[in-house]
Amino acid sequence: MPPSSIIRQALEALASGKCVAILDSESREGETDLFFPAATTTPGALRTLRTQAGGELYIAIGSEVATTFGLPYMGQVLAMAHSHPVLQCSAKGTVMCQGSCSVGISLDHRSLKTGASDVERSYTCRRLAGLWGEHSCASNGNGEAFGREFHAPGHIFLCVENSLGLRARQGHTELSVALAKAAGISPLMVGCVMLCNEGDDFGALPLQDARFWAEKHQVPFLAGQEIFDFTNGLA
Repeated sequence: MPPSSIIRQALEALASGKCVAILDSESREGETDLFFPAATTTPGALRTLRTQAGGELYIAIGSEVATTFGLPYMGQVLAMAHSHPVLQCSAKGTVMCQGSCSVGISLDHRSLKTGASDVERSYTCRRLAGLWGEHSCASNGNGEAFGREFHAPGHIFLCVENSLGLRARQGHTELSVALAKAAGISPLMVGCVMLCNEGDDFGALPLQDARFWAEKHQVPFLAGQEIFDFTNGLA
């Protein structure tokens, strides 16, 4: 399937290290997240996410990245927390609107002072993508390489793609990773949900406002179904 105009714009933006906006679905979370490629994330990009989106910063990673470094879902970690009953009690037992939870561990690069600033968090993002590039030909067993460079917990959460991708889950994690792969870049995307920052609404930014922001800033805006249809046509 040839890419539509908006898909083509998004692929070109990502290949150039620029931002894209992704709405999962109005019938799902109904939230729009902004994304930059992790490999080229700058302090300025993180400032954009922090000031223009405002939600929790995370790195969406492809399932192959998680497999290569042995990175678990946080739910798997909590399930094994036998010596800490409070963690067992807080393990997710109910299904939210988005289905299975993609959240993994949090991390910082070991070389950083606190890991909190835009300069330091952007380095964590770039270096994780760089480490993946160095070990992407290996199928697994590189946990030691990961541990030499990163410690957990840290200031940036990972969100891990479902191993079946969009066929199993159409969340922002899977959508952004699928788009990254289609753009020919590393399957690691730095994301942040867009929140309201004015008035008495403290929830997610409404769709029409998110779309208006994207148009104003010339950021490609895609709905999850558009990404699903395009990548399904590539299969």
